[in-house]
Amino acid sequence: MADFLSEADGPIHRLTINVPARRNALTPSLARALAQQIDALGEVGETRVILLSGAGGHFCAGLDLHWLRSLGATPKVADLQHGLGDFQSVVIAIVRCPVPVLAVVQGTAAGFGFDLALACDMRLAGSSATFTSAFARIGLVPDGGSTFTLPRLVGVGRAMRVLMTGETLDAMAALSVGMVEEVAEDSSLDSAVRRTVNALLESSGPSIRSIKRLTRAPEVGALEQALSTEGAAQLQALQSPEFRARLEAFAARLASRGQPA
Repeated sequence: MADFLSEADGPIHRLTINVPARRNALTPSLARALAQQIDALGEVGETRVILLSGAGGHFCAGLDLHWLRSLGATPKVADLQHGLGDFQSVVIAIVRCPVPVLAVVQGTAAGFGFDLALACDMRLAGSSATFTSAFARIGLVPDGGSTFTLPRLVGVGRAMRVLMTGETLDAMAALSVGMVEEVAEDSSLDSAVRRTVNALLESSGPSIRSIKRLTRAPEVGALEQALSTEGAAQLQALQSPEFRARLEAFAARLASRGQPA
């Protein structure tokens, strides 16, 4: 089974993270494959809108702990750096893509999945959607740009609260603070997404591309710098005894609930 699905529907292209058994948690290779697909779609003239979603009722639960634990108790710095680069590549691909990338969020958007949604040009949420940074709770720091993107969306104070406390926002709370653009019942989310997509398709394609470039180009250098500094801080956090202790405690809690770690 493919870890992500890529489906063209005329000018609309749907990318679906397809690891439902793990709430669409990402490995570095999956993140890199998504980045490469987004880069390729940006070069294809007929693509006007990209929809990014997750299979099985969840958007993305973040980093796949299977991958991280596979590196052992003392992972090599080079392996961690390579993995972080792969994760961050999809964020850069979204921002640099010349066509709009819309996050369609149901269920969990946590950790890097939270960062991934924030990197998109718009976020359309189902009523089941929940948003949480979660990094600080496990002894880590954001590494997908949310220290840059979240304050721009919701303000510095609210961003600090969400990032530092691991607060979980439901869909309506996310809407109220400006984290998402629209909320619809899960059963009618496809229709809501279609309305937004149709509005984009009714506008001039070259105009849409220019507006995205003009709006997001000033962010690119600053976001890449933020990703670099986040990555350096994350490398330190990933090698810390506190993170390892919190990771093992988290895995033990999952195991006690009969969930795979």
